[in-house]
Order: sequence, then C-alpha cells, then structure tokens
Amino acid sequence: MKQWSGHYCPRVVERKLLGEVRFNVAGRGYYRRNEFLQAGAWKSPRSKTYLERNSAEDIEEITRIALAAPERLAFRILDVLEGVGVPMASALLTVSYPLRFTVIDFRSIETLWEHAEIDSKRIGYWEYLGVCRRIARRVHTDLRTLDQALWQWSKERGSQITLEADSDDDAK
Repeated sequence: MKQWSGHYCPRVVERKLLGEVRFNVAGRGYYRRNEFLQAGAWKSPRSKTYLERNSAEDIEEITRIALAAPERLAFRILDVLEGVGVPMASALLTVSYPLRFTVIDFRSIETLWEHAEIDSKRIGYWEYLGVCRRIARRVHTDLRTLDQALWQWSKERGSQITLEADSDDDAK
C-alpha cells in the first residue's frame, strides 16, 4: 500500500481541495459554485462545460441536501446536477468527507479487479465503497491513501488503459 500510494503525486489543486476547500464545504454543509467547479475539474476536466451549466443556487441547495443525506443516498442526490454522474458525485463526496468516501474511477476498479478484490468491473458505488472500506480496515490505512495506491498501481502496471482515459490521468 505504501509503495503505490507513495508513488502517487498529488497536484496543487488536490492538496487545496482536500485541505482548504474540504474544511469550508464540510463546515458550512454545501459547496459554493467555485468550489464545485474546482472539485469537478480535479475529477474530470472534460466535464467543465456541463458543470458550468449549474447555477450557484442549484449547487448550494442540492449539495446541502446531499451532504446532509444518508450515505447511501448522497451520491444519487448529486446526480441531479448537470454533469454529475456517479464518478463525479464520488469525487464531490470525497472532497467533503475523505474519511467516509472515496472516488470511484476506472483505474481503481481495474486494480481491484486485477487483485481479485471484486468479481466484476461493473460495480455500483455503494458496493465499491464497501469493498474499499473493508480493504482499508484490513491493511490499516485510510480511504484516501487506498485510493491513491489503487489509482497509481493501475497507472503504472494496469493492462487496459485507453488513450481517451489517459487524457484525464493527471486530473485525479
């Protein structure tokens, strides 16, 4: 775990998101538009045009509801926002509460698949989160460190990486 998470090189934007933005969002209970767009760009720069279609009011209201909702519903509520699917919702939740949530990503799924931690590459977020939580407990680490290790293993050793997906590699 330490080997692969140690290779992961977080960008400045990630450090800001999981530092300053995290505390602001978690403390107030919702995202402001600029924070929402920053988190979106971190997960997938290609989503910018879609995410920008959301008004500040919608972002605040919907993220307030989602962040106060039971875990199993939070990512589904965020899906109401333009440009937010499950992967983006998982990133928004991770920025807000990195001890409770983790980002679902094709790289992380590939790593779990290659290490026989999951039976299918088609996995829903709730199941994925449960798998990641169990692994994190088993190896005595936090979800963020686990995510970094899973992502980095796939980037360096993965077998099914596509050129299209590589265009956002450094975004996460």
